[in-house]
Amino acid sequence: MRRLLLPIATALLAVACNTSDNAGPTPLPAGDLAAGTNWETMIASAGEGAMPIRVYQQNVYPGFNIDNLVIGLIQTSGSGNPAYFVDSLAVAMATLDATDWRERAARMAQEIEAQNPDVVSLQEMVTIQRQGLQILGLPFADSRTDFLAIFTEELAKRGLPYKLVDSLPLTYAPIPISELFALPLPPGTIFATYYDRDALFVRKNVAVANVVADTFAVGLNEVVYQSRGFIAADLTLRGKTWRYIGTHPEPSWPAGSNPTQISELLDAANGTGLPVIIAGDLNLLPTSTWYAQLTGAGFIDLLQQQYGSTAAGYTCCQDDPALRNTSPTLVKRIDYVMARPAAGYGLGPFDIEVFGDEPTDRSATGMWPSDHAGLLAKLVLQKLHP
Repeated sequence: MRRLLLPIATALLAVACNTSDNAGPTPLPAGDLAAGTNWETMIASAGEGAMPIRVYQQNVYPGFNIDNLVIGLIQTSGSGNPAYFVDSLAVAMATLDATDWRERAARMAQEIEAQNPDVVSLQEMVTIQRQGLQILGLPFADSRTDFLAIFTEELAKRGLPYKLVDSLPLTYAPIPISELFALPLPPGTIFATYYDRDALFVRKNVAVANVVADTFAVGLNEVVYQSRGFIAADLTLRGKTWRYIGTHPEPSWPAGSNPTQISELLDAANGTGLPVIIAGDLNLLPTSTWYAQLTGAGFIDLLQQQYGSTAAGYTCCQDDPALRNTSPTLVKRIDYVMARPAAGYGLGPFDIEVFGDEPTDRSATGMWPSDHAGLLAKLVLQKLHP
């Protein structure tokens, strides 16, 4: 894990005065703000009315490269030869077994125990079901892997006090082999099902209200329609309330529905006087127009604040689908924790870590927790002096 050591952030809302009379509490010195009691020190340093929150954001990875499976489906559809899809399905299922989700979920739960976030925001919490693959000549037993259920079990094993706010049903893709390949099987025979979800957890002492889990109005109509969306909720902790939005929009490359989806996210963030956090695999680069749309709406990119640049803090992606590459291969930043303070507040002390970019972040058998790095953010809003 790369430790990102931050003093008090200097970024405030554009509307705030920036004079010595309005400087607020005395900044903390730079240091390991996550160690010992420093979280409480961060809060105390922000002064009266401080609003603290801790966030873990993670795209968990479905356990195989779904793009290769789609390519196999396209090749089979174009040629009428089922071998293309069967071969890609064989690779996908072997990789799914190799990237044991329970082991990876246990590593994430271990980090959650160490970091103690208030909010856990997760994408690609899939369920993979397969049956009868032997009919296609593939050596895979029938199974059902429910990422959400397994992750919940791993939290419980450690006695971690988290509750599910909501899970958002997204892409549902059953594969009816008999129809696709004209095999002599009963119509509707399904050999594999891919079911995608996002999920939002909070600590049990966090009060939750006004939950909205919704898909975007516009999506990309590909070979398999990719449904995307967001989970939003008002979260109250330490007597202060935030609007939190966890999401996973379409990629901003190639041209697609991302601009519309970012606009929908901003609609979900507006109309409230609360401070807002948007966290997720946003599938956009810091150089994109849609990133500028978010920052132009007052959202502060915490990694950008850390580095003073958007060309660092990479979160994507490990290049081995089996997650066994010995060194990290992260080459771009598409995962974010962004915060917009409420009126009268500015960003105070904060600390952010990239999880999944150092060999020590790997699981017991040497797997990266995901193809994406996760983000562990601690931030405190502080009142601005009039």
